[in-house]
Amino acid sequence: MMSMLKSGLRKDQKGQAAVEALLVLMIMALVIFGGLELSRGVAIRQALDSSTGAAVRALSLDPAQWSYSRDLVRDGTNQNVMGESVTTTLQVFDAAGTLRSSAWLSGSPFGTTFILEASAPFQADIPFLSEPIMTIKVQHWGIVERYP
Repeated sequence: MMSMLKSGLRKDQKGQAAVEALLVLMIMALVIFGGLELSRGVAIRQALDSSTGAAVRALSLDPAQWSYSRDLVRDGTNQNVMGESVTTTLQVFDAAGTLRSSAWLSGSPFGTTFILEASAPFQADIPFLSEPIMTIKVQHWGIVERYP
């Protein structure tokens, strides 16, 4: 009788160990994939930030180079993000924060302050979790340095 109880307990312990291992593996998968997705988001943010800074500098020197600046941001983020293409958008604001057009910027005189905002969508792909799409935004200030 005692031997039957001991053998029954051993089977229960093996099953318990398998269930515990499965739970730990699920949590580890969340942590590992969450870390990978976090690093992907940080890479997108860094690429967007550095390419927007270069675009602001190009627009400061020649505000009519809107298409070049847009391509600079798009190419900068696509080259630096882990093998995926990112859709970026650019918007220009005046110093008061009012949305302006690229034509306003190209017609701006020397010393005009502007803000260039770049944004890119990001969605973390973590197993067992559904995350909403976020928008990563960066802003850089610039001053038109073109002499009339």
